[in-house]
Amino acid sequence: MEDNEIRNIDGEIIDFTKDDLMEKLTYESANLIRRIIAYLIDIIIVLVIWYLSTKHLFLEIDHFVESLGVNESDYTNLELLIRFREMVFDLYLKIILFWIFIKTLYFTLMPALIGNGQTIGKLLAGIGVVDLKTLEEISATRLMYREFIVRNLIESLLIIPAIASFILAFYREDSRCLHDLWSGTVVIKLDLYEID
Repeated sequence: MEDNEIRNIDGEIIDFTKDDLMEKLTYESANLIRRIIAYLIDIIIVLVIWYLSTKHLFLEIDHFVESLGVNESDYTNLELLIRFREMVFDLYLKIILFWIFIKTLYFTLMPALIGNGQTIGKLLAGIGVVDLKTLEEISATRLMYREFIVRNLIESLLIIPAIASFILAFYREDSRCLHDLWSGTVVIKLDLYEID
């Protein structure tokens, strides 16, 4: 072994002549404030898209209520009440499914279009999602796992994982949430990652 060789933890020789080595060694995790700002921007965009795509679903209930007469029997009729209950349940189910679909589509399609694991909110906040080990853009399958399975199904639908995820991000130095830990990703400041 030569004296001027430097090895990493795995014993592999580090090649300091590679151009991207300095970039990969100099990154800073995005702090919680940047992540929250980016997420709020993204959620507002998702809410607008969700509202525009679900407002037509309320028309069926509106037409049903308008079709009711002024007779008291319309409001005490068991069949009409059961039908109304089924319509409200169907509406609630459709709204949740639309929310999950639109949120997943946004958080997986935007990083594919913009690149560097960025959504519009992350782009404005100057942060992006990268692979923890290589600090490169994550694959589409890992992005789907991160956003659909962990963030939407586990963190959004269940209360305790969502609270645990926020607490983790608050107390961890690298601000990684459950969806970052389980998918092996980290959100970094891209303005520090791209060194001239």
